[in-house]
Amino acid sequence: MTRMFPTFQVRLYGLDPLADYILMMDFVPVDDKRYRYAFHSSSWVVAGKADPVSPPRIHVHPDSPAKGGQWMKQVVSFDKLKLTNNQLDDNGHVSKRTPRQTRRR
Repeated sequence: MTRMFPTFQVRLYGLDPLADYILMMDFVPVDDKRYRYAFHSSSWVVAGKADPVSPPRIHVHPDSPAKGGQWMKQVVSFDKLKLTNNQLDDNGHVSKRTPRQTRRR
């Protein structure tokens, strides 16, 4: 299990200061390819077709729920987020089975 590096940080604006919000993050594949790191060229290269997409694992920010005013007064960081390749993980970690390009949402 590894911590995500660099950590994802965001500043929020326009929330209702008195409303409660829950912040969540998950990852979705960018394409259907698997990648491996090529040390000789210091880059990621395509290594075949990726495994089938598994259901998303959602990471809830540990300060959730909180008022909009609380979220907007500081940078929100997902620094406790950990990635794992264990599909049976029940510790709330985000699961990534194979090296593939993903985007946060």
